[in-house]
Amino acid sequence: MGMPISIPAGPTSPGGGTGGFTGASGATGISCPPTHQDVLDFFAFLDSPNLSIEGPISECEALQAITLFSVVNVLLGGTSPVKVGNETKTDVLGVLTLYYSLQDKSLTSKIVVRSAQLWIAVQDELKALRDDLEILGADVDFLKKEAKRQFNLGPNNDVPGNAEFPKMFKRYVEITVDPLLTLDIRTEESSPFSDKEQIARAYDLLVELKGLILQIVRSLSKNGTVATDRANQLWANYEGRALHILQQVADARISDYQDDLRVLAVLADLTNRDLDTQISPYIALARDGGVLLQLAMDTYRADQDNLDNFERSYLLNLFQNGTIENFRTTKMRNEALVIRKYPLTLWMG
Repeated sequence: MGMPISIPAGPTSPGGGTGGFTGASGATGISCPPTHQDVLDFFAFLDSPNLSIEGPISECEALQAITLFSVVNVLLGGTSPVKVGNETKTDVLGVLTLYYSLQDKSLTSKIVVRSAQLWIAVQDELKALRDDLEILGADVDFLKKEAKRQFNLGPNNDVPGNAEFPKMFKRYVEITVDPLLTLDIRTEESSPFSDKEQIARAYDLLVELKGLILQIVRSLSKNGTVATDRANQLWANYEGRALHILQQVADARISDYQDDLRVLAVLADLTNRDLDTQISPYIALARDGGVLLQLAMDTYRADQDNLDNFERSYLLNLFQNGTIENFRTTKMRNEALVIRKYPLTLWMG
């Protein structure tokens, strides 16, 4: 061991302390040199977005994943087998069922329509959809594999499923429907009558929500791929056209029940699937779930230069800026409430 270093004491001050220079080291009496610019630059870079622990994502791949999420949920909710001659084919959104049954006037007795007028109105587009499905049908297996790989959606077992995504999505829904996030937290904080414990719990939810959104967007970026771009475009086009045909069927349907005159009721009767348990949950995910993922992406964009910032004032600006109807928490809640009402039980647990 080396010899101990002895530092001579400075003169005693009138107050009994050590005199001499009072700097950063205080009572030792040792003067510290000013912080060098190189050190300041080092810490500035260390604290910059460039070294954020939450690294950047591929927005392009995340957006492809969001589109795929909606496309495959419509596909899964609207797929059914149909007998065409001696062959069983995969029907999507009832297109084949409609084409052949309107043509030979064998439409299911569940759907009573002004048949002649309807067939004249839709025959050309319906035939085009039937022909397109012959080509697009080859993509169904690809989409179902991607649905499993990216979101753990659907029955396909040819690829490993992303088992974490449903858990994250479920928690996203749970947080955004929590009554605490209906509070205008700024207003509550300024009120002497507010429940401070409630406010603290609301902030805890905002902290968790931000962290969860980062996880979700990272998962979308990691598992999404530009390889789905063509399939997304073709199937979005096909599904949109098919849904417009179903709207025309709903408009031409004759029923004493208003509920029968909806597009989804027509789809349920064409595919022989239960509306509440086998169709509505998928459509809720495609529509409201797709918007929830878009809102997550929008939040990430607004947050991308401050991914490590969980300060209260920052979280309020991120989630509750403007009027209460324009809060991100309000917009998220509106979509999440529909998904909670029509959950895809086996997927969300």
